[in-house]
Amino acid sequence: MIDTSLSQGRGWLLALVLTVAASPAVAQLAQQAFQVVITRAGHDCQAIERTRALGTGSNSDALVAVACAKGGRHVVAIHRDNSVSYMSSCEAFATGTGLACFEGRSSR
Repeated sequence: MIDTSLSQGRGWLLALVLTVAASPAVAQLAQQAFQVVITRAGHDCQAIERTRALGTGSNSDALVAVACAKGGRHVVAIHRDNSVSYMSSCEAFATGTGLACFEGRSSR
């Protein structure tokens, strides 16, 4: 089950990444972490086009949709210790949960 509201006190890294007022250096580090986990999972992600908070998973991980510049769409998890891991493609996420990564655009 996916909770689409972010629990208070969790996902502060996510909040920094998605907040316009976030330090550019912090946002860049978070995006680099997303790129690393996506690349290590075997997908191409040389640049990030955009991100979107999806909510929290049943294990309290903050879930983030990440759109790579060349079209890849992925879901990454930010854990309580602020480590980041790859979860799935947006297509697989949508199939399993019924939730789209990005509204109004293809999840692929």
